[in-house]
Amino acid sequence: MLVAHDTPAKLKIFKDHRNISYTMLSDPKAEIVPAFGIANPQFPKGSSWYGVAIPMIFVAAPDGTITHRFSRASHRDRHDIDAILTELK
Repeated sequence: MLVAHDTPAKLKIFKDHRNISYTMLSDPKAEIVPAFGIANPQFPKGSSWYGVAIPMIFVAAPDGTITHRFSRASHRDRHDIDAILTELK
């Protein structure tokens, strides 16, 4: 699942354009991202960018327990998916 600051309409356009099949959740009012403690601290409350998440990947077990978290400080520095899959094996 992806949680994004974008509106549902923008997410639909993005999803359709890229043929994405996973769930995308819109959080334009910044209610979900800060509740998880993953809001980018670069954008304080009151900023139009408040609620933008730090890019990260959570891996959940079948019972819903988070087993792994992969995150980086910058949206430009992303994890290599092959490295994540190797670690999960």
